[in-house]
Amino acid sequence: MEANEEQEIKTLSVSDGIDSAVLTSIRNGWKIELDVPGKESENQQRLLEASAQAIALNGGGRLEYWIEEANDLSDQIPIAAGYTPCRDLWRLTRPLPIEQSQIITRPFQPEDLLSIITINNRAFSWHPEQSDQTVNDFEETMNEPWFDSDGLRVLESDQTIVGFCWTKIHHNLTPKRGEIFVIAVDPDYQGNGAGKQLTLSGLNWLQSNDITEAMLYVESDNAAANHVYSALGFQHETTNRSYERFIR
Repeated sequence: MEANEEQEIKTLSVSDGIDSAVLTSIRNGWKIELDVPGKESENQQRLLEASAQAIALNGGGRLEYWIEEANDLSDQIPIAAGYTPCRDLWRLTRPLPIEQSQIITRPFQPEDLLSIITINNRAFSWHPEQSDQTVNDFEETMNEPWFDSDGLRVLESDQTIVGFCWTKIHHNLTPKRGEIFVIAVDPDYQGNGAGKQLTLSGLNWLQSNDITEAMLYVESDNAAANHVYSALGFQHETTNRSYERFIR
């Protein structure tokens, strides 16, 4: 198996001519994506091991590998290849409609961006992906075809932005699904039920667009968020699991 070499490496690939892995540079290491058409477990394990060898030849680092819709058997291959389970990301769903929010939100306006980013980074200071977001990060997402400024609901208190609920409609799914994409409340404004009411505001906006099923992703160990979502009738649908390995 060979790794491609670049002066400033952003991606690496390993392949045996049939099966392959692509390693993409992310903020805290390398994300691995496998392409094993036959799904043979031995080939997947071999590629995960080869990915670690490729990183060892390029100075070491952290490797991250995700399995979507993980089950009781999912751990076997990554663990055999030297990887450790590190995160479970739950997908929760519930039908719509739902009760009306008791707060009033408004659509996002371009001048809100810096306030939104500040709240995001304060609320997600602990999060491996959502923390330390920049203007470029937000604008890149806002340039996606699905973005609708009306679906980014902004909450104000005394003319100051204190939270937001960013929704996303998955038009490619049948039936269409609405997602609570990002929701954040300024830490100084937490503890008064704003998170629940913001979630309801986002769900209300989705149902106004003829969405009958809502979804969201949440860390399995985020007890506070999961308490809110459970109270709103969300139920666990699937688990995406992350595995990591450190090469020094």
